[in-house]
Amino acid sequence: MNKLRSLKYLVAIILLVFIAQGCSQPGQPAGTQVKDAQQKQIDKLIADGRRLENINNDSLGIVSKNLADLQKQTGDKRALAYSELFDALYLWQASDHAASMGIAIKCLNDAKRYNIRPILPPVYALIGNLHKETTNYAMAFVAADSGLNAAIANKDTAQIIALLGLKAMFKRGYNLKRHMPRLKSDSSLLLNLEALKLAESKPQYERLRIRFYTNIGQFYIDQGNLDSAFYYETKSVALANKYNQQRSLTYSLCWLGKAYCLKGDSTKGIAYLNQALQIAKNIKEPYREMEINETFFDVYRHLGNYWQSLHYFNVYRDMKDSLKVLDNVKQISELQIKYETVQKDQKISELKSQSKITSLQLNIFAILLVSVVVISILFSMKEKKHKDLLFSEKCRVDIELKNATMELAYFTDNLKQKNELIEEFKTKIEHLHQQNTNRSDIEGLDILVKEHIMTDESWDNFKRLFTKVHASFFNVLSRKYPNLTTTDTRMLSLIRLKLSNYEMANMLGVTTEGVKKSKQRLRKKMNLHPEQNLEQLVESL
Repeated sequence: MNKLRSLKYLVAIILLVFIAQGCSQPGQPAGTQVKDAQQKQIDKLIADGRRLENINNDSLGIVSKNLADLQKQTGDKRALAYSELFDALYLWQASDHAASMGIAIKCLNDAKRYNIRPILPPVYALIGNLHKETTNYAMAFVAADSGLNAAIANKDTAQIIALLGLKAMFKRGYNLKRHMPRLKSDSSLLLNLEALKLAESKPQYERLRIRFYTNIGQFYIDQGNLDSAFYYETKSVALANKYNQQRSLTYSLCWLGKAYCLKGDSTKGIAYLNQALQIAKNIKEPYREMEINETFFDVYRHLGNYWQSLHYFNVYRDMKDSLKVLDNVKQISELQIKYETVQKDQKISELKSQSKITSLQLNIFAILLVSVVVISILFSMKEKKHKDLLFSEKCRVDIELKNATMELAYFTDNLKQKNELIEEFKTKIEHLHQQNTNRSDIEGLDILVKEHIMTDESWDNFKRLFTKVHASFFNVLSRKYPNLTTTDTRMLSLIRLKLSNYEMANMLGVTTEGVKKSKQRLRKKMNLHPEQNLEQLVESL
């Protein structure tokens, strides 16, 4: 009996083993199944993130978080890098450019460290876009070229097409920055056409054609070739709708609307612009909202509707302030002067009409009397108009000086903020040195420090603003102290702004001790007596 019972137990155990094996695939351990499922989930999330880049920013943030959670569970480095890429894209589209750049640099370092080559082109593209937002086109071109080289090495045609388009956009922006919108031999057009030819070579690249139709259409708008602009922008709208590329659609609709307004169909044009603005709000892209409001301002100014143009400029300006973008205050001053001038001319016209109506109703004696009055009025009006013109000119000069002072103050404050950021990076670098952290992390932060130190380009911008406010400063320096170098005048202009040694050191990329030594050398070059104060002397210039 005991033997029979033992035999039953043995059979039951064997059956349970077979049932357990039947629940899993033959020859594949349960742990392997879980790992495969996680890899498939990571692949799907990466594909979703690339698809959502131009559709929905909130969804992109969710994909980034899910990838980060999976990375913690699996330790998968691809999940880490793509989570960082999508997080940086999310922050860029939300206009938090500083945070986006920090994460993008980390993503680039991780991609190189773990040899995740497919991610290099898109992360370089993002870094280029972030440099473009601050009009640092030199660094933007470097990033775009690095991304293009990586795409060529990967033999990734889609990314090659995308990076060619990015270079074309940077080239166009650089030309516009230099006030050359109507160049007929614009290399940006050649880059766009080259990339479009690649995108049209195979049906699988159809979605990539959207940006090129948009950019080429914009080029023809600037050239005044509206028929060509309509052709390309209409194709861009159709494809953006087909592939649900909402962010791209805001650009297509925006330029199509501007083209219609320039052609004279303002009703249709404004409708397209409003549609683009609503989409930008729906996908929560404040930077695009700001840019579309700028287009509204430009369109209404072209239409001669200065009241609406001034309204949209105020909206655009407020958004630039809230997004911490340098504001060009000169444009609003010019609009205000134009708007006020139009109103004054209308009032003068009304007064003249009333005078004519009154004169026709009077008899001969009254006509003679009124003629004298009218002549007196006209003479007074002429004098008043002359005084108004002089007053308007004085106001314009005062406004320009005020604007220049505001721009210089804004520029200086911005440099001071960069100083704080540089100090934070330096502290971080010292901390990383002490911890013997990977060299690539330190180099990444070193790059950020160098980018925020005053470059030749930022010095040229600073000098231009400084000269508007202190017009004779550099001329007086040159006349009184002809032996001073460019470096010397740069230091003296910073002293004129009453910056501390600490702020000047960070701004120029030197030590505080270096600034003190520079001041001592300046005293010798300028032959100052020991009792003379350098700062007071500079203040008096």
